[in-house]
Amino acid sequence: MQQKDNHKLEEITAKLEEGIKNLFDSEKYKNYLKVMSRFHPYSFNNIVLIAMQKPDATMVAGYTA
Repeated sequence: MQQKDNHKLEEITAKLEEGIKNLFDSEKYKNYLKVMSRFHPYSFNNIVLIAMQKPDATMVAGYTA
């Protein structure tokens, strides 16, 4: 039983590692980092919204500004 559990854990770990590798190698992640480098004080969600709405934005302001 323990061998089966160990094999399953190794399988899950391999899939997770592959998924993380694919994420960091993806164009979307590179674009996210590019946008984030310009707007670092914003949250993840706000950066994603900026990137989706205007990926070439250089300046943004909050609603009240």
